[in-house]
Formats: sequence, C-alpha cells, structure tokens
Amino acid sequence: MKACLALLVLAVLPLHAETAKKKAAPSKPKTAATTSTPKAKADLAVKKVAKLDGKVAKPATESAPTEGAEAGKKSPHGQPAVIATTDLLDFETLPEDRRKLIEGAITVAKESPWLPYKFGGSSPADGGFDCSGAMYFVMNKAGLKPPRTSADQYLWLKEAGRLHETPSAPLTLDHPSLAALKPGDLLFWEGTYTPSDGRAVNITHVAIYLGREKKDKRPVMINATDGRSYRGKQANGYGVYDFYLPKEGSRAKFAGYGTPPGIAEMK
Repeated sequence: MKACLALLVLAVLPLHAETAKKKAAPSKPKTAATTSTPKAKADLAVKKVAKLDGKVAKPATESAPTEGAEAGKKSPHGQPAVIATTDLLDFETLPEDRRKLIEGAITVAKESPWLPYKFGGSSPADGGFDCSGAMYFVMNKAGLKPPRTSADQYLWLKEAGRLHETPSAPLTLDHPSLAALKPGDLLFWEGTYTPSDGRAVNITHVAIYLGREKKDKRPVMINATDGRSYRGKQANGYGVYDFYLPKEGSRAKFAGYGTPPGIAEMK
C-alpha cells in the first residue's frame, strides 16, 4: 500500500509543477478586437493618409494652382500643343500688327523644344516662362514695351484707356461684355493663386487671345501655365490652350481684356 501511495505522489508532482509554471508565466496582452469596428477603420484610414514630399496630400477637391510660385513644380503634365496661323479663322484678314504679334507668339512656341512653366522666367534662356514673362518676351519681340508682371500689364492697358473690365464675371463667351474681344488682345484673370508681392491689383494670369480655330470655331489662347488644357489634354508650359471662362463659384475670375498699347485697336 505504501508503495502504491509513493508511486501516486511521484505521478502527481510533475503535473502540479507544470500547472504552477503556467500560473506564474506572464500572460500575453490581449489584442483589442476593435479593428473591425467602423470607428477603428476610420482611425486606421486617418493614419494611412497619403503624403507627398513629407506633407499631407491635399484633398482631391482642392485643385493645384495653374500659375504662381508653386505651379510647375514636379508637374505631371506634358508639353503643350502648338497650332499654325493657318489653323485660325480669318487670320489673314487681321491688321498687319495683330498678325505680327500672333505669328510671333506662335513662333516662339514652335522654335523652342519645350518651355515649361517656370515662375520668374521671362526668356527661353531662363529655361521656361511664367505667364507674364511669356507675354513680356513675346510683346517685346513685336516691338512693344510692356511692363513685366500681369498686374502691371493690366494697369498698362487700363491707364491707356484700352481695358475692357468684366465685373459681372461672365460665364459664357457670348456674354455682352466680351463683344469687343479681338485676336491679339490680352486676357486677364484674378485669383488663380495668392500673390505675395504687394501688387496693386489682384491680377494673377495673362494670355494672348488667338481667335477661333477654323475646323470647329474653338476659341484658343497662347500662354504659359501648368494644368490648363487644350482639347481635353492638360499641359505644362508655354503653348496653345483652350480659352474658357472660370466656372461659377471658382476661386479664379476672368477680370478683363484689351489691346496692348502699340497695336491698333479694331472696331
């Protein structure tokens, strides 16, 4: 009997020791079963917000500026389109000085491999143009003497009594305030970006109106920009783009147009 008891004790001792070991071992922390809840999923999504150059990416609803110091940096857009003066409706009937201005503007784009948007650029030697730099270069080639910035070019026309302001922000090109628009006129926008140079007026973009294309009467312009489009394709740099007016509620507004001093006005 004593022998049986001894054998029973020996059998129980290892089992008791294993149980004690399990009790003494630190338990693993429980994983909170919250990742499947809607709130947890939302929190996880916030942590995975996309980043660009170390900064939180902008929401898709906030479009990038087409002009200004930030435009053209790491642009995803390719080279802009170029057309010929023979593609323009009634180009041959324009006065010689307007034909010279428009032809010179198109030639600059044709003769340059690619002039991307470059804030502060006013010559192909700078490696690109900003909007007013392109107009400054083109108008100088035509023998005109414009000021350098888009705001000053706007005031240049205004002081010469040649500016057609559009305070009503027209939404279509057949608006009465655009009745005097002619090929070769300068086009002005405000609010395409936020300037920081203390300019007297909030004009932030300028282009030259080329007129309408023969094949479908599409209104077109030439300018330097990043993200505007021609026939549905966005581009970056100096070239030809569709001329359209900002949508209602847009931060940008079409501010006016007019013939640059040195070019004869048309009736």
